[in-house]
Amino acid sequence: MFKTMRLFLLSFCILLFMGACSGKSNGGLGLDEVNKPADYWYQNMLKEIRNDDLEKADSYFVSLQSEHLHSPLLSEAMLILGRAHMQAEEYLLAAFYFDEFTKRFGSPENIDFIQFLKLQANYYAFAKQYRDQQLLKKSIQDARDFTQKYPYSRYRPMIDTMLLRLELANLSFNEEIARLYERKKKGSGAEYYKEKANEVPWLKEVFRDEVESPWYQKLFEW
Repeated sequence: MFKTMRLFLLSFCILLFMGACSGKSNGGLGLDEVNKPADYWYQNMLKEIRNDDLEKADSYFVSLQSEHLHSPLLSEAMLILGRAHMQAEEYLLAAFYFDEFTKRFGSPENIDFIQFLKLQANYYAFAKQYRDQQLLKKSIQDARDFTQKYPYSRYRPMIDTMLLRLELANLSFNEEIARLYERKKKGSGAEYYKEKANEVPWLKEVFRDEVESPWYQKLFEW
């Protein structure tokens, strides 16, 4: 499923690029309509979100962006689709929309909110794809960066909570891999991951239940 999601995300990025360049052609989107007002695409996008057809909602968004690249509806549409994909547990697509919003419409007034939404999407994506250690590491670094860039943000307490849980997940991840290497009698690998588990020493002092499968679900229960 994860590979399928990545493939769809890549295809979607290509569609956005082609849509922005083509201007008038929507033939590759499965939509026959062309040359419609921005509000037409926007309202149809909302309708498909209500119908739980996010794939078609994405297509209407691509049409909106393709035909009305400077429409004031674009920024709102990106946020709505990002939140809709989060609700559907399609977290990588949600993060994609938040990234696009940041590139196009990010400002000092909204950037901490958008970064919070993206971090939230990555946080829950890791909870679903719990073996993706690269996503885990990136989410930890992004959360740390957030606390440095926006120390007084209203979203800081929630970011701190996510960061702690991500750090604990990483600790458990490294401890689990170290135990696996010990069972395989590969001492060098076990020592490496034990060292990784000790990179943030104070985490071991945090009260936590012993990890039981599936451990990732417990860490991400609010």
